[in-house]
Amino acid sequence: YPATVFLSWAEKAIFMGNQLDQQGPIKWVAAAVLLLAVNQGHGAEGPWRLNDALGLDNGFSLSGSFRTRMESINDGLRLANSPSDDLLTFLTFVEGQYNNGGFGAQLELIDARQSLADVDSIFGTDSLNALDVLQANVSYRFTAAGDTTVKLGRFTENWGSRRLLARHRYGNNTNSFDGIWVRHVDDDNNEIRAIATRPTRKLPSDRASLRDNRRVGDKSSDAQKFYGLYVTLPQLSDAFITELQAYSLQEKDTPDLSTRNRRINSFGFRLLSTPAPGRFHFETETVLQTGTRRATTAASDLKDLDHQSLYQYAMVGYSFDVPSRLQVWLEYSYAGGDEDPFDLDSGDFDSLFGVTTPEFAPTGMYGIFDRSNVSTPGIRVTGNLSSTVDLMFSYRHLWLAEARDTWGRTGRRDVTGESGSYLGQQLEGRLRWDVVPGNVRIETGGVIFNTRNLADTNTLFGYLAATFTF
Repeated sequence: YPATVFLSWAEKAIFMGNQLDQQGPIKWVAAAVLLLAVNQGHGAEGPWRLNDALGLDNGFSLSGSFRTRMESINDGLRLANSPSDDLLTFLTFVEGQYNNGGFGAQLELIDARQSLADVDSIFGTDSLNALDVLQANVSYRFTAAGDTTVKLGRFTENWGSRRLLARHRYGNNTNSFDGIWVRHVDDDNNEIRAIATRPTRKLPSDRASLRDNRRVGDKSSDAQKFYGLYVTLPQLSDAFITELQAYSLQEKDTPDLSTRNRRINSFGFRLLSTPAPGRFHFETETVLQTGTRRATTAASDLKDLDHQSLYQYAMVGYSFDVPSRLQVWLEYSYAGGDEDPFDLDSGDFDSLFGVTTPEFAPTGMYGIFDRSNVSTPGIRVTGNLSSTVDLMFSYRHLWLAEARDTWGRTGRRDVTGESGSYLGQQLEGRLRWDVVPGNVRIETGGVIFNTRNLADTNTLFGYLAATFTF
């Protein structure tokens, strides 16, 4: 694996440098990172921030980040895409805020682009979004009775485990919503969050425009409505924190957008304890889904399928009382699949607007799992080599929850089920180095997947990224 992926990065880095030089302003960002690193290395205290450099005050603030990442895959598993490919992505966030008393206003821009993509490369709206508005909202905080904040406009959110509603961290694009957001915290630190929104649709959606980094403004519509309620009860038990959640996704076809007409309600709870040196900790999350959906987005598909599915996560871990903060987790994930592809029922779990990277390895060019039709036990190890370097390794075996259903995002399927449900074993590794803490981070990682039954290959995936936060 190191010979086939990591050693080839030397050649890729040279090519990436040439590509960076062709990106115009991007090379100036890279130069700024280098100058910043030199300056920090000469005794500057704390991370450098643009807001401080500009001397902004009176409630105004300005911040952002820039990331470039090289991805490489060999013997990939997605049927519709090239099995071996490279992709270079660039992600920029710039955020401005104004706060005065209880009033707040926020504007955040995103610019997510790519280089090297071919016609059959793995990319889509989940990784590309040339210069658009990610957040634009106003808010007001009431403190007369507890602490209540109301927000109107476009926003992003991270709720609980981030499995059903999240802002992407590894992904090169992320979810945003137009609507209203309410948060209340009482005197016992119990928290309630609620949203009533229309999810924004990432545009453009055709591959030719995406490959050319064409800019089209994202927008929401009446075709999709999304509601959520999340309750955190930290004082309910001394042994663990309790979280309750409920979501409703309501879709309908419009002249501008065809959908699967999902009318899905999700109800769940999560229990977790806080890790501490020399102690065990745990997490469990259960989500039940009911409702209806259609098999495709085709206008001719008018058949509603009865939808019912289950998601279950369970983990027990131990934190060693050592300077490296070593932790070992045993974990298990299950997401329902469709037992019979020819009946009028749907059993595929829908992860709504959640993320899969922390659980099933990176998305991007890899990302073969989408938290549906999967059953997988695994072991995860995390620790620090130093105050600025941390490591993570994950090893797991994977099965289909239903042998006749589709394997995640790969498009692979045996409707007879005769191939069996076992998929193979996956080894994942990640290293992060805070070169200039708070400003410059380098991250690298990779996956080896030894497949069985639906495929018989050794998939290799690796990435190298650098992030500048300012």
